[in-house]
Amino acid sequence: MRSLSSKDVTAETSSSGRTERTIVVVAPSFAPSNYPPAIRTRFFASHLPEFGWRPIVLTVRPEYREEPQDPEFMALLPEFLEVIETRAIPQRLTRLLHFGDLGLRCFPFHLHQLVSLCRRGIDAVLIPGPPWYPFCLGPILRRRFGIPYVIDYIDPWADSVGAEAITFTKRWMSHRLALLLEGPVARNASGIVAVSEGTNDIIRKRYPGISDDRFAAIPYGFEPHDFDAVRRSKEHSKYLAPFKQYLNLCYVGAMLPKGYGTLRALFRAVSSLRESSRAAERLRLHFFGTNYAMGSAAKELVLPVANEEGVGEIVSEHPERIPYLEALRVLVSADLILALGSSEPHYTASKIFPNLLARRPLLAIYHEASSVCDTLRKARTGRLITFNDMKPPEAQVEEIVCALRDFLDGRGLEYDEVGIGTVAHQFSAHEMTRILAGVLDRVQHNAEPETG
Repeated sequence: MRSLSSKDVTAETSSSGRTERTIVVVAPSFAPSNYPPAIRTRFFASHLPEFGWRPIVLTVRPEYREEPQDPEFMALLPEFLEVIETRAIPQRLTRLLHFGDLGLRCFPFHLHQLVSLCRRGIDAVLIPGPPWYPFCLGPILRRRFGIPYVIDYIDPWADSVGAEAITFTKRWMSHRLALLLEGPVARNASGIVAVSEGTNDIIRKRYPGISDDRFAAIPYGFEPHDFDAVRRSKEHSKYLAPFKQYLNLCYVGAMLPKGYGTLRALFRAVSSLRESSRAAERLRLHFFGTNYAMGSAAKELVLPVANEEGVGEIVSEHPERIPYLEALRVLVSADLILALGSSEPHYTASKIFPNLLARRPLLAIYHEASSVCDTLRKARTGRLITFNDMKPPEAQVEEIVCALRDFLDGRGLEYDEVGIGTVAHQFSAHEMTRILAGVLDRVQHNAEPETG
């Protein structure tokens, strides 16, 4: 990775003779953070040069982020990648105003740097969210410099959780502000991409005047090579080492605000199975990175539910996010991987791809409308249990019991190498970046003035 300071950002000619175009990716959360936006940005930035786009990542100095630091993740960045780091308003100051959003805290610094880059000459801007407020940089740059911008929805900005929040609470006010700001951002964007068509559909319905040709769905994808380093080390996860005598069921990822129905259904199934099978006494359930907060602020979200459902003594929770490669190591070391979805139909899980690439038995419980279901069916791997709005996850307890019993008996949860290979190609970071490059090519072509 190279740091960009005074280097000119005008287009260069690649070794193939193609003129490279320059894109700035506005990513306040980036390495050494390993939050999902940082991972997605790395995927795109690593492969964009193959499609004629030279990425520059605009981020925030780590000391201003208050995010977990992951030195191993830094080693996965390509050497050619140019990164600009800016300051942000320290959170100790913004706490006095009762906000800590990184996108807000870095907004003036990123705007200043983007203005400088636009004056030197760039071709497009890509803004992933969350954080969401950097989306508002796009209209400013387009109005002032004519630079096209693409917004990338990793999650919906104005979601159903905020819509259902109690009036005048912080979450409710954030939702109302999102609705106020999102319209101008979306309508002026040259391109809108999202991790699923479900998320795009939310934007289409909210702003019906935006033409369909400006939308593209780009699933999260994954980098198959990330597993190579894990498997070469042949190390068992340090988090699971004390539990080698048990059958370890592992979930890696944040606890979803609307995922508690799925979680309760799982715990009720485990409780039922323990009453009928002595073999079930060997089960242990582990949850990692359930909370984005750090240190003492990272509260347990899963264990209280486990205690309520009577299985707390066999459940462990590590609420803080663990390093990226260690998370992959947990998946490779697990006896069974748990993939738990949300009651929101649009939800698509970035973690489903590393769950598949770990090549371990897999139990997935998702809303039938989630794009995850199609991915798992293509992979022909593990056991997929679906629910819907009329038949919630709590109604699927018996089916979950059957899947767990099959796991204990050594059947029904095998992985399919051919199916995983199909998904590995279709949803690789390289192929996802190919789709993004197509969007950028269209955006730039439409932005070029006509000649002749």
